[in-house]
Amino acid sequence: MIPTYWSREKAEGWQEGDAVYDHPTPLDDEGTLARTLESMNKLTVKDFKLVLLICPTTPDVADAAEKRVVEIVRRVNLKAETYIFTISDLARISEIIYETDTMRRTASLLSMIGYANVRNMCLLCADILAADAAILIDDDEVFEKADWIERSVEFLGKRIYGDVVYGMAGYYINKHDQYYDDVKSESWMTHWDRFGTKAKAFDEIIGCPPRVKRTPFAFGGAMIIHRDMFQSVPFDPHVTRGEDIDYLINSRMYGFSFFLDNTLSIKHLPVPKKHPQWKRIREDIYRFVYERAKIATQYKTGNMVMVTPEDFDPYPGEFLREDLDEKIFRSNMMLAIDYMLSDDAEGAAEALNNIAISKKDAKPNFDAFSRYRSNQKLWEQISTIVSEKRYELRKIMEAHNLSVRPILRDELSQRQLDRCDIIAELRKTFAFELSEERWASFSELFHVKTFYENEMLFQSGDYNNTMYILLKGELTLYSGSRDSGGEIEIAWLKKGDVLGESCMTNQPFTLSCRATQFTELIGIDKEDIMNLVSSDPSLGVVFFQQVLTKVVEKLRNSNLYNSSIGGGAVLDTFIERHELVEN
Repeated sequence: MIPTYWSREKAEGWQEGDAVYDHPTPLDDEGTLARTLESMNKLTVKDFKLVLLICPTTPDVADAAEKRVVEIVRRVNLKAETYIFTISDLARISEIIYETDTMRRTASLLSMIGYANVRNMCLLCADILAADAAILIDDDEVFEKADWIERSVEFLGKRIYGDVVYGMAGYYINKHDQYYDDVKSESWMTHWDRFGTKAKAFDEIIGCPPRVKRTPFAFGGAMIIHRDMFQSVPFDPHVTRGEDIDYLINSRMYGFSFFLDNTLSIKHLPVPKKHPQWKRIREDIYRFVYERAKIATQYKTGNMVMVTPEDFDPYPGEFLREDLDEKIFRSNMMLAIDYMLSDDAEGAAEALNNIAISKKDAKPNFDAFSRYRSNQKLWEQISTIVSEKRYELRKIMEAHNLSVRPILRDELSQRQLDRCDIIAELRKTFAFELSEERWASFSELFHVKTFYENEMLFQSGDYNNTMYILLKGELTLYSGSRDSGGEIEIAWLKKGDVLGESCMTNQPFTLSCRATQFTELIGIDKEDIMNLVSSDPSLGVVFFQQVLTKVVEKLRNSNLYNSSIGGGAVLDTFIERHELVEN
């Protein structure tokens, strides 16, 4: 998920009412997005969905920004399935969500204005696409490690030091290949040593072994979030800056653990900041005062964990304590003196104004903890609606799938793929070490079938002669019918799952199957499976082993064990065939 921010042309500049971001790309500027996408070409794994969220500073530039992004995507030609997500897409999605949430309480979380809201839309897109993990990247970064994708999810969902890894943080390196902030220390920072405290934290977490460890900080442009967490924990829309670390605090409150991988670096090459120093420290004041209030107003609940500033030491914990007010006062007094020595009266006045802001405007006039709890409940409501309306929502996103190619099918629903395409799909599906000649021979046994949304694959009682593996899309297995009192969904199958292994037992299907979105399968007939075993026993053994693994995994993750489409009898038959081939 990569948000990309766009503004009016340079000559127009920022206008009253436009959203404020650090460095949006003017429509007549090249920007940094192309550089990021070009760096992704070096990734060894491109089997992921890439979503580019187009975030205009004003609706006036939305259409032009969309054209610019599509143009960049076409030019770079990244070999990954690529979507764009626009404010018009969000409007259509919101209307579907409001059909259930008639009071529109969820509207406060369905926005593409502000960093935290944009991050939430990243998570929403991941949920609609039924992703197992959401990888958040920024459009001013460059990938340098070819295996970045593999590293990012290597530990996700696994248990380390007694905790499950629900969030994984990478980290930034600057143009000097260092993980420190590329800033110059100044005298006024004596009492606002944010960068020094960050450096201490980076040395402890990034610079020391082991490779993976719990972390008190995270980076929004190198953040990997497990499905269980992004469906439960939203970014806090009341945080205008530092939404990444705030998300880590929120996730800790709900019992989720964030870890950092000190090999998961990404180069961060931001456009130089143009805001004056007093404005940058003001943004920090707003975030830290708010986060301190959220921690201070905690109370015991049945589903949350009480956290303290010390849980996030050395950074950001150092700026969440009671002495934050003193830090703000002393640092801004010194900053004001620096401005006065430079004959900048306006800057000095703004620095002094920061002190007043910290005591009044920055403090939330509501219970920050209770407000976030309310937003979290609304987020779970959105996730529930997404699961119920996923295919209506998915259809909206698929309309902006830039990787879709025309699909040509014959009368048997077989897609017109050339042999090279089929071999490429088989290489993704099976971990075989074969020569090019054997791959070509193996591929001759397979054919590809495609089904559109709501198209039936088979019905209960149909004879089964073919085993399939899903290449893309999703299928629903169900019993009953709409005419006989309703369908009962038994399971959903998705990419990598096996379908029709009951062909090995000569049994008909006992369930019905429908495509819930455009679905592509690669199939092999029972007769060809047996011919493979006879003609190439060594390859047959490996084939059975890998298919058996997929079948067992499906049985573990569904309630299909007692059905003939994937039940115990089928598993026993596979084991028998496997043992026979080995003998």
